[in-house]
Amino acid sequence: MKTILSFIDWYLPGYRAGGTLKAFANQIAQLEGVYNFRIITRDTDYCETTPYDGVRSNEWTRLTENSEVYYMSADALGHKQMKKLVRETVYDAVYVHGIYSYWFSILPVYLAKKAKASPIVVCAHGMLGRHALDVKNTKKQLFLKLAKYFGLFRNVVFHAANEAEAADVIHALGKKAKVVVAEELPMKADLSQRDGITKKEGKLRMCSFARISPEKNTKYALEVLMYCKDHDIVYDIHGPVYNESYWQECLQVIAKLPSNIKVEYKGSLPGDQVFDKLKEYHLMFMPTTGENFGHIILESLMAARPVIISNNTPWRGLTGKKAGYDLPLDKMQAFVQAVEHFAGMIQQDYDDLSLGAIEHARAFIANNDILQQNINLFRDEG
Repeated sequence: MKTILSFIDWYLPGYRAGGTLKAFANQIAQLEGVYNFRIITRDTDYCETTPYDGVRSNEWTRLTENSEVYYMSADALGHKQMKKLVRETVYDAVYVHGIYSYWFSILPVYLAKKAKASPIVVCAHGMLGRHALDVKNTKKQLFLKLAKYFGLFRNVVFHAANEAEAADVIHALGKKAKVVVAEELPMKADLSQRDGITKKEGKLRMCSFARISPEKNTKYALEVLMYCKDHDIVYDIHGPVYNESYWQECLQVIAKLPSNIKVEYKGSLPGDQVFDKLKEYHLMFMPTTGENFGHIILESLMAARPVIISNNTPWRGLTGKKAGYDLPLDKMQAFVQAVEHFAGMIQQDYDDLSLGAIEHARAFIANNDILQQNINLFRDEG
């Protein structure tokens, strides 16, 4: 069985890094029996400096049947140790997560090329999307120019989650960029039963699970609620505060919300608890500026909870599937109407959408082509 040497800034048991970490963990679980993974990562979670409890740093640790992890401490992180790991670890392919991290993206690509590894696969995780490039645009454009000049990504295969992301990669890196599309894999879960929830007319419990940052559009969601004055609505926000000044702007909006709206910040939740937590709400409300996949959206559907999201994700046509709404961000009133529509629903009408959500998730998961795409990702022919 082939072994994939992988680099990622944050991995399990971490959870604060969100979709990137979750996508990789799901992929490893689904590829058990097909590939083994040896993962090099930090021994701390995203935005944390204290090492994980119970984790042994700077040595290989068996995590699952098909994965071993090398948790690198901050004092051990350096060129010498990275070179040693690449040189001494036995592997058949290299898989790098992210674009801009020096230690876990740029340096691993450079070292893998020096070692003549093949294939070298880079998963950008949406970082080359046009909406993502708008954040800290000057620094990112400078990096991409330098990467092109020095040929950092020459002969590297890019893993795109869909055709739209593939187009983003080519737009950012040029027509010579080699891109393979492999849709991201879902978490393993039993969807044979649908867990219901009581829905009273005029009452609505909503949630979001995402980092607090402009690209996740938390402030926009709160501004939508400014105009929802007809029903009692609870909106719980889960996720790390990535941008403190942006969060202060959000708090200013929260302070102005009408009395029928109750917003509470719940902090971060470990990834293995999110699926069950979703079932405590009627729907997920996350008008993100863009997602290359959106694992939390799929998890909400898997939990039989409809979603209200922007149309800047691969999850489109939700209204026709009775799974929620995907709406344009320049139509805020449409979001207001969608929230109010859910709030005014009676039990039977809500149950129809709850069923539509889980059926949409079941149909996605039943697509075996996605698993084969991920298997093909690490074949030498790319």
